[in-house]
Amino acid sequence: MAIKAKSTANQPTGNPNDAKRDHILRFLYERHQNTKGIQKIPTGIRDLQSEMKRHHGMTQADVSSNLDYLIQVGWAKEVVKDRSFKTPGGMELSREQVKYKISDVGINHLEAGSVFKKPQAVSHINVTNVQGVTILGDGNIVNAKLTDLARALDALDQAIASTKELTDEQKLDSAGDLSTIRTQIAKKHPDMNIIKTAWESLKAVATVGGAADAAMKVGQLISGLF
Repeated sequence: MAIKAKSTANQPTGNPNDAKRDHILRFLYERHQNTKGIQKIPTGIRDLQSEMKRHHGMTQADVSSNLDYLIQVGWAKEVVKDRSFKTPGGMELSREQVKYKISDVGINHLEAGSVFKKPQAVSHINVTNVQGVTILGDGNIVNAKLTDLARALDALDQAIASTKELTDEQKLDSAGDLSTIRTQIAKKHPDMNIIKTAWESLKAVATVGGAADAAMKVGQLISGLF
């Protein structure tokens, strides 16, 4: 079943572009879920711009810039296909056709993950040469002293994704803050100021409803770092 984007009217948002990115991502998700035939899943930029303008009042620039961002962070991907055509003079030329679709990262975000989720590519890092670093069962690299926090973040991530008391935009913002904290605890010397800033933003929404208990656990562990 396709996940429908909720109305953004009167809903608090962080980055004003996040709601636009959410609209794009959910449109690509619905195509992935509902389109018959794998080859028909990717959509062209003009079709995407038309849909976003019709349903959400987005400009072509809104769509292009935010789609580019989603591609750069891995939530969407380009599908490039070579096409040949003949000129009026009979010469055969080739031209690339570029379309777009949601990536596995984007799908896992909207579906709150899957047991079939691709493990992170950490095999090229020899962590035995890095003192004080370990790899958890899910493939995440973390500072060995912060494994409890890493597991608590995973629990909070799941709680936020499953609660119905947060809007899609709030969940999207929370995913970004969680990612920021995870990036820091993968380092031998995490930047505590970055962790603190991300947590201050995250806890504003993470303490709502079904995520409250998981948020409290994360908060206690982070407080112990300072």
